[in-house]
Amino acid sequence: MEKDKETFLKALKQNEGKLDERALGSSLGFSKEYTDELIAALLADEKIEYSTDSTSNYQVKE
Repeated sequence: MEKDKETFLKALKQNEGKLDERALGSSLGFSKEYTDELIAALLADEKIEYSTDSTSNYQVKE
């Protein structure tokens, strides 16, 4: 899961809010359920935060 978290985090940063998080996960080959697990893990690691500024509900913390 650690490698997938880093892959998703990198993609989220490059995505710049264009795709929602589930579509982004799907584009990486992840199921909706697994994408939700990755998001939960990244939130717990405090690497992402909830945002309402774009299509995606999450953004990478600076």
